[in-house]
Amino acid sequence: MADYTRLASMIARYGEAAIFRRFDALNIKNLLYMQAELVHLEAELHQIEKEERSSTDPSKSLHPISVYDLRDSASRGLVTQWTKYQDIQRKIQTYNGALLQYHSLRKIAKPTANTVEFLREWLDRPEGGDFFLKGREATIWDAEDDFVSLESRQSDKDSLTALINEKVVPWYHRRWGHRTKLGSRTSGIRFW
Repeated sequence: MADYTRLASMIARYGEAAIFRRFDALNIKNLLYMQAELVHLEAELHQIEKEERSSTDPSKSLHPISVYDLRDSASRGLVTQWTKYQDIQRKIQTYNGALLQYHSLRKIAKPTANTVEFLREWLDRPEGGDFFLKGREATIWDAEDDFVSLESRQSDKDSLTALINEKVVPWYHRRWGHRTKLGSRTSGIRFW
C-alpha cells in the first residue's frame, strides 16, 4: 500500500528525490509581519523614553544612564521602557533567527526540472505512490519554482554531463527507455 512510509523509503534510497517546498511567499510574509511588529515596538519604546526623560519623577531620571535602575523599575510593577525592551528583545531574537534561517534556506540548491518531474510521476504510478496523497497534500509538488533539493547533484556536474542528464536521458526515456525492464520492479524506477 502506498503511503508516506513508501514515499520516505523511496526518497531515502534515491536522495535526489528529497525535494521539499521552500514556502517563499509564507517565509517572506512572516519576516515582513515580524519586521512591522518590531517597527511599532521601537516607536513605542521611543515614546516611553521621551516621556521618562521629561518626567519629574527622580527615579526615572536615572533610566537613561543606569540599566540597573531601569530594570529595577519593572520589578516595582511599573510599565517602563525595560518591560518594553524585554518584549522587543524576545521578538527581535525570533526575527533574527527567522531571517538567518530564510537566508540559509535560499542557499539550498533547487532540484532540476527532471527530478521534480520524476517525483511527480512516481507519486502517480501504481508501483510508486499510486496517488496516495489526498486533498491539499496532493498539490505539494504542483508548485512551480518553490522547491529545495536536499541532495542535488547539479553543482557536481560539468556542462556536458548536465546536458546529457537534463536533455538526452529524458528524451531517450520518452522515446524508448520507458519500454525497457531495467530498474527496480517494486518502485518502477529505471537507472540510466
